[in-house]
Amino acid sequence: MVWEDNSPAGTNLTAYDSPIYIADAALYLKAKRPDLKITDPYELDDKQFNAAVELLRKQRTKVSSYWHNYLDLVQSYRVGDTHAGTAWQVIANLARDQKVPVATTIPAEGSTGWSDTWMISSKAQHPNCMYRWMNWITTAKVQAQVAQWFGQAPANPKACRYTAKGFCSDYRVGDAEFYRKIAFWKTPVADCGGGRKCVDYDRWAQAWTEIKG
Repeated sequence: MVWEDNSPAGTNLTAYDSPIYIADAALYLKAKRPDLKITDPYELDDKQFNAAVELLRKQRTKVSSYWHNYLDLVQSYRVGDTHAGTAWQVIANLARDQKVPVATTIPAEGSTGWSDTWMISSKAQHPNCMYRWMNWITTAKVQAQVAQWFGQAPANPKACRYTAKGFCSDYRVGDAEFYRKIAFWKTPVADCGGGRKCVDYDRWAQAWTEIKG
């Protein structure tokens, strides 16, 4: 509903304030414009990229706010400035805790999303300590604590034994069908494989600045 000209949300849309949001437009076009032949919303040639940017420029007239602080977004829903838009599950949960009537859904075209990753430096001075820490952070109880504090699905599904009731169902832990609908964030690069040339992130960032005006 955020891309349609006749959206019931009118001019009260919100969108995530980041160049990566261009991928949301590309994902919509992947479903609606098969002639563009988009296979990956993060690997766009010039024609595909320009189509996504044009869609975002059209949407700009209906966006009341671009958000990067999720507390600001909760407040926007609370006072009624925002009727629909992209958000994270943790934002919806916070809004509900404050008695703000919101609901979440995955569009028929799919959704973008992100996954945090712990990494070990190849030049770590104390690699054994790093591995011990990695073993600790991935234990079920610690995963439950981190997931609930940050507002994200735990990587270790056994953490659901220790989370609050309903937490893992909210975040669809173990729901493979749900996660197949998500195009996980990755950095757009010029060399996108197979001899193809794609628009890199620098151009995404430049276009995003121009879209917002």
